[in-house]
Amino acid sequence: MLTRQEQWIKWSLYAGVVAALTLLELLVLGDVRLFGVRFFLPPLFVGVIASMEGLRAGMVFGTVYGVLCDLTLVGTFPCVYTIAFVLAAFLCAAIAQSVLQPGVICSFAVTLLTFTVLNALNMLSLTLSDQAPFLPMLSIALRETLVSCLLLAAVHPVLMWLHKRFLL
Repeated sequence: MLTRQEQWIKWSLYAGVVAALTLLELLVLGDVRLFGVRFFLPPLFVGVIASMEGLRAGMVFGTVYGVLCDLTLVGTFPCVYTIAFVLAAFLCAAIAQSVLQPGVICSFAVTLLTFTVLNALNMLSLTLSDQAPFLPMLSIALRETLVSCLLLAAVHPVLMWLHKRFLL
């Protein structure tokens, strides 16, 4: 069990790593489009961290990070990121505890799951409001998911290294 001070240090380092990777992605890949879509990092962070940290810590991270994303990113409806990330963190932690061991394959699976939850909420919102047809939305969602999963090569090793530093 980590002390309170160690918990603060660990989560401060997680926040610093997430901020640094986000800044690096914005500076290096900010305007890069691959298959007509841009890279999108937030679901990677939620999935990977929730799968490594467990249910309670993963859901707290999903809530805090979701609120931050809702405050800084445009969503299809208010609180879309908070709702999606909390639900995804719950599912990711459950998968990592019972189905897959945390690792590269688990990180890929939970990233796909996090994107699926977020995209399902976005697509449902836009479909119910008759703002966009389903098939083009599905195409964009699939391309964005696959393109963003390429960034797991940078995100997973850094977050796994940090996670292992605080294991007892």
